[in-house]
Amino acid sequence: MIQRQDSNIPTTLVIFGATGDLIGKKILPALFHLFRKQQLPKQFRVVGFSRKNLSDESFRALLSEKLIHWLPASVIAAETKKFLGMFSFHRGLIDEARDYHSLAKTLKQMDAEWGVCTNKLFYLAVPPHLYETILKHLATSGLTEPCGGLSGWSRIIVEKPFGKDAVTAKKLDLLLGSLFKEEQIYRVDHYLAKEMLQNILVFRFGNNLFERTWSGESVEKIEIKLLEKIGVEDRGAFYDGVGALRDVGQNHLLQMLALVTMEHPVSFDANAIRSKRADILKSLFPPSLKDVARTTFRAQYKGYKTIKGVSSGSRTETYFKTEARLDTPRWRDTLITLESGKRLGESVKEIILHLRHPSPCLCPPGAPHHANNIVVRLEPREEIDVTFWAKKPGFAYETEERKLNFLLRNAGAHSQYTEEYEKLLLDCIAGNQTLFIRTEEVEAMWRFTDPITSAWENNLVPLETYEPDSDAIRERSASIGANHGVGAASKLPKEIGIIGLGKMGANVARNLRDKGWRVVAYNRTPEKIRALEKEARPNDGVVGRGIEGAYTLQEFSSKLASPRIVWIMLPAGRAVEEMLFDKAGILSYLKKGDIVIDAGNSFYKDSIRREKLLKKRGIRFLDAGVSGGPSGARNGAAVMVGGDRKIYDSLQELWSNVSVPGGYGYMGFAGAGHFVKMVHNGIEYGMMQAIGEGFEVLKKSKYKLDLKNVARVYSRGTVIESRLIHWLTSALEIHGENLVGVSGSVSHTGEGAWTVKTAKEEKVKAKIIEEALKFRIASEKNPSYTGKVVSALREQFGGHEVRERR
Repeated sequence: MIQRQDSNIPTTLVIFGATGDLIGKKILPALFHLFRKQQLPKQFRVVGFSRKNLSDESFRALLSEKLIHWLPASVIAAETKKFLGMFSFHRGLIDEARDYHSLAKTLKQMDAEWGVCTNKLFYLAVPPHLYETILKHLATSGLTEPCGGLSGWSRIIVEKPFGKDAVTAKKLDLLLGSLFKEEQIYRVDHYLAKEMLQNILVFRFGNNLFERTWSGESVEKIEIKLLEKIGVEDRGAFYDGVGALRDVGQNHLLQMLALVTMEHPVSFDANAIRSKRADILKSLFPPSLKDVARTTFRAQYKGYKTIKGVSSGSRTETYFKTEARLDTPRWRDTLITLESGKRLGESVKEIILHLRHPSPCLCPPGAPHHANNIVVRLEPREEIDVTFWAKKPGFAYETEERKLNFLLRNAGAHSQYTEEYEKLLLDCIAGNQTLFIRTEEVEAMWRFTDPITSAWENNLVPLETYEPDSDAIRERSASIGANHGVGAASKLPKEIGIIGLGKMGANVARNLRDKGWRVVAYNRTPEKIRALEKEARPNDGVVGRGIEGAYTLQEFSSKLASPRIVWIMLPAGRAVEEMLFDKAGILSYLKKGDIVIDAGNSFYKDSIRREKLLKKRGIRFLDAGVSGGPSGARNGAAVMVGGDRKIYDSLQELWSNVSVPGGYGYMGFAGAGHFVKMVHNGIEYGMMQAIGEGFEVLKKSKYKLDLKNVARVYSRGTVIESRLIHWLTSALEIHGENLVGVSGSVSHTGEGAWTVKTAKEEKVKAKIIEEALKFRIASEKNPSYTGKVVSALREQFGGHEVRERR
């Protein structure tokens, strides 16, 4: 994927811990494969550093025993002998300074034999607690000082885990940073070198198939799984001090998450890619203790405590599942689950992107709802699956799920670890850091996992047990990630009453009905209730399912279980006041603990007053500014909420369901929601006015411009591209560039005047908004083309009546 720099440069690789498992299982086979492929530099040698008393020959014999397990049948003895001839041994103690000085002399003698100063690559294939000692001795011995002029270098390779928590990781990074520059440090997470993970970037950014919709707007949920058939085996002493979350969750799983959610890098340069990975990991929400208790699950397989090196009273998890979320506009409303464990019956390693159910859906009545998945799979096969729905052959309208499949290679087609370490070693020599982790990534990953491990250590989440070689534990953890919604989980049922069935209220009812809510609907004119009850639900063809009409407020309240959620969507002012506080209003039928949401465009000071009055009666009140017009109400609006934060948090599922992905938020105490919406509408006045004036200038110019064409170009990638420009393009298509039949006089509601009034109260100059308001008032007597443009926009997004009066 990434072009390597010239790697044919004299290099000496020094391995600390040269007689350990890492060299035998990963480094040695990888080097042998590179040797056979003639990918190593022509002048390349390996020096093993260990406390064992070995000669060069006995060291090579030891390596030969390790290598034999990896050798293909076609390898001949002479080839192995030539390969092992690159290896030599230097005896030394990790904590003995003089042994490092001795190593430095040995390396100089070797360079003298070749008549060249080789670049040095130091691999710390040792337990992390030895890092500090080795690093300090490397620096003080002069071993890391590069030679060979401007092209010379020395580099250090460290393996995960990078610390045990944020504190130890920072300590290690400070040490690394004090002795080496960042470009000298290569932090290995071998998962980044896996072919399928590298393919994620190409799949996303090398094609134009999905990236434009690769966001929370289309992706409802992301699942990342590393489920293993193997157990802890002979790693008991190491694993018991780490656990599944630290072993693979803090690194592998989060790196997989970074690749699948990062923004488009400006290039495929190492710095560009690593920066984007770091940015997305920094956006991870660190969970609170309450979040950990609610959104995590952990377990240990039976028999784990009998493994050598494992404590008899061990509380270490061998399986976990946790939710995560990202604080970015692209992914804020997407639920993420991370899951991994050992002895689970089969090995499954994959990323699943669950796409949102289309609304409305062209689904056959009574058939499963259509939803698509994109699966990036590492095991058992390396492949990418895209699921979609198609019609079955025949007379009936029936659908079935189909797949588009890209198979990289079948199971067993590559040797575990060897391929990854080949890439990593070559990139270390070439100076390419793309597949290596930078310090900001390490910090961000620990910031997410530390609260979880801390809560687990304090037993806030019980440690379950499970039978090995079974996936039954996964059924017990199914509640994690099952309920979509961020923040505190709502304990309230998905049931709501909606008062006011105009264009906005009726569409909110339809929207929530389609999201699985039971909706009770009331309107003063019963015709609108009947019409809504008679509607067929779009995705199953069943008439009225999910919406029940109520023809009196008493009936309305009786159909809702306590605590009731009442959504009021009435015109601002008297209508809301009467509905709440008249003797015949809804308040007479509400009880303590019920929740009232005013979702109309009320004046924010009225909302402050109403919240106080309702609080005295024990009724909870929220003010919600809703933007997006009837289309937004039907398919997902933007919602700005004010009131008590705890009440807001308890309704997360409601906000998520009624809004576009990521399109809702808590604004502050009572009145804040309507205040923010009021200013939004004031800004809208100014923006629409500017568009109207600009298009009148265009229309009257000498160029005889095609305004539809201008609007189309304006709406494609320009600085002023917006939904308003898109709506104007549609209006010009419908009414022609003269906007025939559209009134040049612009109606206005209270929000613009309220914004101007509030700005004056706060001694803020709002000249543009004020002038836009004055224009609307004056347009009653002085219609213009600017007024036609503004009116046409109001028709497009709000469904307002804007026809010229006859």
